[in-house]
Amino acid sequence: MVRPGGVLFDVDAKLAIELSRRLDKTLKDVADATRLMWDAPSVQARFEDTGAISARTCEALGLVGPAARACGIERDIRLDFPSGVFRFAEVPISKWDTGDVFARAWVRWLEIQRSAVFVREQLASLPQGRSLATVGPLMPSHLVVSLTEGWRGEIGHVAITDGRGRLARYKVVDPSFRNWMGLAIALRNQQISDFPLCNKSFNLSYCGHDL
Repeated sequence: MVRPGGVLFDVDAKLAIELSRRLDKTLKDVADATRLMWDAPSVQARFEDTGAISARTCEALGLVGPAARACGIERDIRLDFPSGVFRFAEVPISKWDTGDVFARAWVRWLEIQRSAVFVREQLASLPQGRSLATVGPLMPSHLVVSLTEGWRGEIGHVAITDGRGRLARYKVVDPSFRNWMGLAIALRNQQISDFPLCNKSFNLSYCGHDL
């Protein structure tokens, strides 16, 4: 599906309408489930003040993505280093400032809603032209750093080519690598029963940490 220079097939008008319909249906289902969660006092009692991380600690640890934005830190590659469509279309930063399980859950809910708006707008105004451009050979003896905002946060790719233009080194830094210490700090002085809440509020990847 995804190739250097683009994608293997385009989205025509008919498919764009169908995707918009599915998006609306999915968002309604998610909203109904989320409303049950937010309307339950027991959920709020468990979420609030659980696994809190201060903005100062967040900065010191270098947390990224929703975990950082839940601490009130505006850290988002789409805003800090915009590329592609994000040079022209801005997704509002979703953040909260309490740094607890509630904040991380609330930021995710805000991002679901704003992502749906963004996708709907893009489907209504897809650009014309080829979906796959021709890409030439790699430049020899070069280093390239690429940053993308994934759903967990900042994803870094670093590529180094040798003198013949072949890949000599390639490294991926997953947001879980950045945020794992945040989970450890969030669990300090917490009850053992709070571990599942804190763990899932970060929702980290084990293999992403070990890359």
